[in-house]
Amino acid sequence: MKSKIVTPIIITVSIVGLIAWKLVENKQTIDRNTELSLTVNTVVPVTVEQPRYMDLSEKISVNGRIDSENEVVVYSQAQGIVVRKHKKAGDVVSRGTLIAQLENNVIQENLRLSELDFEKAKKDVERFQNLASIGAVTVRELEDAQIALRTIESRITDLQDQLNNTTIISPASGIINKDYFEEGTLISIGSSVVDIVDNKALRMYANVTEQEVLKLKPGIEATITTDVYSGSTFTGIIKAISPKSNDRYYYSVELKLNAPELQPGMFATAIFNIDGNNRNTPVISREAIVGGMKDPHVFVVKEDKAYKIAVQVGISEGQYIEITDGISSDDTIVKSGQINLIDGTEISILNI
Repeated sequence: MKSKIVTPIIITVSIVGLIAWKLVENKQTIDRNTELSLTVNTVVPVTVEQPRYMDLSEKISVNGRIDSENEVVVYSQAQGIVVRKHKKAGDVVSRGTLIAQLENNVIQENLRLSELDFEKAKKDVERFQNLASIGAVTVRELEDAQIALRTIESRITDLQDQLNNTTIISPASGIINKDYFEEGTLISIGSSVVDIVDNKALRMYANVTEQEVLKLKPGIEATITTDVYSGSTFTGIIKAISPKSNDRYYYSVELKLNAPELQPGMFATAIFNIDGNNRNTPVISREAIVGGMKDPHVFVVKEDKAYKIAVQVGISEGQYIEITDGISSDDTIVKSGQINLIDGTEISILNI
C-alpha cells in the first residue's frame, strides 16, 4: 500500500525538477544572447559635419486682412425726401461728387422770407440810429432793433446751412461700397447714406507674438503674398505697432500697402526679413539638433566617441540654424545617427 503512494510522489517531484532545470537553462541562454548583442552593437555608425559660417536671415510670417486705409460712412445732416439719386453702390466718386439731393422747397421759401425780413430789419436799425442821434427814440429801442437784426441774420445762416445739407456730396474719393437709400426715401438727420471705400490706399492688419514684436519697428518693409495672385509679391511698410497686446497676448501691426491690384477684404501673408545673424557664430544643419528647440543639444565627436552637449540656438533659415553658444568652429558635430547614441557612445564615421 505504501509503495503505491510513494511512486506517484516520486514521479511528480521528478517532473517539477525537470521543469525548473529547463527554465534556468532558458534564462541563461537569453542572458548570453543579450550580452552578445550588447557586445556586437557597441559602435554606432554616424555621419558628421563641421560648423560653418554663413549669412542667415530670420523670416517672420503672419497672416492678415487687407482693408481700405480710408473708409468713410456718409451721414445725412438734414431731414427730407430723396428727390434725386445721383450715385449708387459700385460707382466711383471723387471728393465733392454729388451723391443725392433732398427735397428743400420749404427751406428755400423760409430762406427767401428771412432775407426779406433781414432787409426790413436793416432799414429799421438805420432809421432808429438816425432818430437816436436827435433824441427821438430811446437807447433801449435802438438796441431792440439791433437785436432783431442779429436774430434774423442768425436765422438766415442756419437756413443756408440746412439748404446746403440737403445736397449730399462725397467727402472723399473712392468707390461706393454700399448705399442705404432710394429716390423717395425719407432720410432723417444722422441716417447712413453711403459707405465709401478708397481702394487705392490700402492697409493690412496682422497679429504678432511678444517675441516677434520686439524684432519689428515702424518703417520695416514686408513682402506681401496672396492666394489670389499666386506667384506675385507686393510691398508693405509697417506704419504702426500697438503698444499693448490683446487678451491673447498678440500685438497688432498695421502695414501700409503699395499694391493697387489688391482689394479690401482680401486675405494676405506678410513676410518680414529681419536682420541677419552674426557672421562670427557658427551655423549647423537643423537635423543635427536633438531634444527640440526648447532643450537643444548636439553630439560632439571626441576621440571616436560622441558626447551630448547643450547648445543655445539663434535664428534659422531653411535647413540651417545658428548656434550662439555651446560649440566652436573646430568641433565635429554628429549630423545623423543620433537616435542610437547616448553620452560617450563609441562611433564610426561614415562620411570621412
